[in-house]
Amino acid sequence: MFAVVYLNAFVTGAVVMAFEMLGSRYLNPYFGSGIHTWAALISSVLAALAIGYFVGGWLGDRFPRPALLGGCIIAAAVYMVCVPLIAESTFAAIFDAVADFRLGAIVAAMAILFAPLMVLGFYSPFAIRLILMDTKIAGRVSGRIYGISTLGSIFGTLFTTFYMVPNMGTRTITYWLAAVALFAGLSFIMLGRRISALTTD
Repeated sequence: MFAVVYLNAFVTGAVVMAFEMLGSRYLNPYFGSGIHTWAALISSVLAALAIGYFVGGWLGDRFPRPALLGGCIIAAAVYMVCVPLIAESTFAAIFDAVADFRLGAIVAAMAILFAPLMVLGFYSPFAIRLILMDTKIAGRVSGRIYGISTLGSIFGTLFTTFYMVPNMGTRTITYWLAAVALFAGLSFIMLGRRISALTTD
């Protein structure tokens, strides 16, 4: 189980930052790529992760089952698949409805980033709960999860910015990120079934 948890800590960390970087391409046609747009993007991501950490910790304590975490990751993947389909009409409506350019950028960023990244934010506290059997190693387990997740975030930022964006369209990148998140979620569904099978034998 540890291998699945640590690997997906890297994967979800990468997806979070890759999707944040991709968010700039979605916002650019309507709100530009200036400092206000980036402030809106970063704030939206941080808000999503903050709430995700709180909720993920609560869920992990109350329902410490791999399948639930897998289902949450899959839900985030499904939302990401929908983003290319709704982004243009959503941003056009926000652009017309919100007079303040800065506020409009925040609302637009929240519309596409908040929900999936909040759910992906469940990951670290939930994963820690899944593998934490001994409180004497709580610090090490937490450090590994957050450290590996951060390494994934670095990879996601650089790989998306330096390779994917110059070579792939925004819609294609979004679908790739959703697919990666989907497989991460499915791995937890399979892990949950394996644990259930072992406990019933």
